[in-house]
Amino acid sequence: MKNQINVGTHIIIKNNKSEILLCKRNKKSGNREWELPGGHLEFQETFEKNLERECKEELGIKVKVGKLISVAPNILYGNHYIIFTFTASSFVGDPVCKATEEHSEIGWFNHNSLPKKLFVSTKYALEDYLSRNVYRSKRF
Repeated sequence: MKNQINVGTHIIIKNNKSEILLCKRNKKSGNREWELPGGHLEFQETFEKNLERECKEELGIKVKVGKLISVAPNILYGNHYIIFTFTASSFVGDPVCKATEEHSEIGWFNHNSLPKKLFVSTKYALEDYLSRNVYRSKRF
């Protein structure tokens, strides 16, 4: 996939304690770094359908997708992705780590005590979310 730009999604899911759900990557790029749930956009799939599908497949939950809160590039690890991050306005179910080939564990984190090892696109998305900036061009 050289010289190709890919599109991905993230979703910020918060529990009743306002903690954010993160997944620990079990992949070659960014291995053992924490990321927001989400995935690769498939052909003819909307952002909302993508996030609903990914959350069901990877976490076993049903989400209602809310607002777009971040558009961020990821041009590290030999890839080029544009990641669109949304909030979840609600979710139903108890999240579990179902996609063990992609994630080794999940956890809830307070925004004041996030893990130090965040995947690059998650780092940018959370910075945008907390600062209320949707996009900043100075990233790298």
